[in-house]
Amino acid sequence: MNSKKFTILALFIAFAGLAHAQYLEDGLRISQSDQGSTARFKAMGNAQTALGGDLSSIAGNPAGLGYFNNSDASISFDFINDGNQSSYYSNSLVTQQNKLGFNQVGVVFNFPTYRSSGQDLQRGWLNFNVGISYNKTQDFKSAVTFQGENDMSSYTDMLADESAYDDVFYDWGYQSYLVDDNGEYYYPTTSEEFTNNQRNEDFRSGVQHQTTLAFGANYSNRFYIGASVGIAGFEYRSDRTYSELGIMKDAAAINFYNPTSEFLDPSSVAHDFLDADYELLFTGNKVTRGSGVNATLGMIFTPNNMIRIGVSATTPTWYQVTEDYSMYLDTWMVDPATDGEIFTYEAPQEDYYDEYTVRTPFKLNGGIAAVFEQGLISADVEYVDYASLRINDEEYTSLVQDTYKGTANFRIGGEYRFTPEFLVRAGYNYKGSPYQDYESVRQTVSAGLGYRVNNYYIDLAYQNQSYSFEYTPYQSEVNPTQAATIDNARNNVILTLGVKF
Repeated sequence: MNSKKFTILALFIAFAGLAHAQYLEDGLRISQSDQGSTARFKAMGNAQTALGGDLSSIAGNPAGLGYFNNSDASISFDFINDGNQSSYYSNSLVTQQNKLGFNQVGVVFNFPTYRSSGQDLQRGWLNFNVGISYNKTQDFKSAVTFQGENDMSSYTDMLADESAYDDVFYDWGYQSYLVDDNGEYYYPTTSEEFTNNQRNEDFRSGVQHQTTLAFGANYSNRFYIGASVGIAGFEYRSDRTYSELGIMKDAAAINFYNPTSEFLDPSSVAHDFLDADYELLFTGNKVTRGSGVNATLGMIFTPNNMIRIGVSATTPTWYQVTEDYSMYLDTWMVDPATDGEIFTYEAPQEDYYDEYTVRTPFKLNGGIAAVFEQGLISADVEYVDYASLRINDEEYTSLVQDTYKGTANFRIGGEYRFTPEFLVRAGYNYKGSPYQDYESVRQTVSAGLGYRVNNYYIDLAYQNQSYSFEYTPYQSEVNPTQAATIDNARNNVILTLGVKF
């Protein structure tokens, strides 16, 4: 990849403070998928590694398929309310997005083994079950908006920085009259003595999903083993606009940087822009798509009728990724005395296309569960080594290892049966920070209800997820801007309808 493309694409995202490159953030984003699951296990914090008998096992720990003594099918729907509260130069904004969608569908086919007359029905291989499911493992629906009065830097500082290295930004800066050259370096012609009104809007959409084929078996009701193959895919869209209103330098300030500048020549059109108000609008649109494959091997051991111990290992997902990206800049000069436009510049749209590979980290899960007559308690620990993320094979290895680290995730949940038909559930899910030098922890609390009647069941779950991150609207080495702090809160309601047959 050439340096021009790297600079432009990295500049567009500028996400989460430590984002040194757009590819790293894309790789991290698709590495943080959840195990697809039904409303039952989502209500229990998704602590499912040592449990079975639920269609979540297809995409979770496939050993859990061995617990099925009947065939089973279910479908799930969800409603998402995603809110971001931003703080940028002491100004706060709240942006919310809602979405009603399809979450999961799956089926498990129960194949009991043939037992001849006189055989012990509880010993040996008791079944070999097959399951297939589709799960939404991430929903990217979100909107990040922040606005503030920036007295530290301007978007034009970035234009000046990049003018020496990139023809696109050079053209944007020069043709808009926002950047000048004194023969030694480029400098912004916008004033540093006044604050700039800045606003950033980033609307995101798309989903990550996986179709999984799994096999599970039961040996003597004590040992369960399973394996699965997953076909994963995603589409991520980002539509971003950044606007800035400010004031151009006066003659004295221009003379300090460049006594021979055309801004000081009364016969030049640039002379009319001294002390003028300026407005700029940057627009960037990005669509990233990918497809990949992974595999999982899992086991569950039950030393007695109460305790269950489970482990599973998921290989990296090997993705082939394509990306379409476009951007352009519009600028206006405004006479402050008349409030009328005296100049307009509309840059042509710049289009980019790229293809690259991503290998997500491996995942190791361990879990323990205690099953009682009236319910159960389950706990999981998961290890994900984000430093093992690979992009374009070894091209970004050192950058990944300097940015990300391995982390442990924890999940705990429980279920209590009030009556044979009615159940209540609760859970907690903690995802550790993947960053070396930045803390970005995700926490989810959940609760739910379940109802069983004959061979039918209905499960309802509620999740509340929260985490914080930083968003930098542009990068400048000379005058770095303050990052916006974003507090995300996502409310998710999941409904599962199922039948045993």
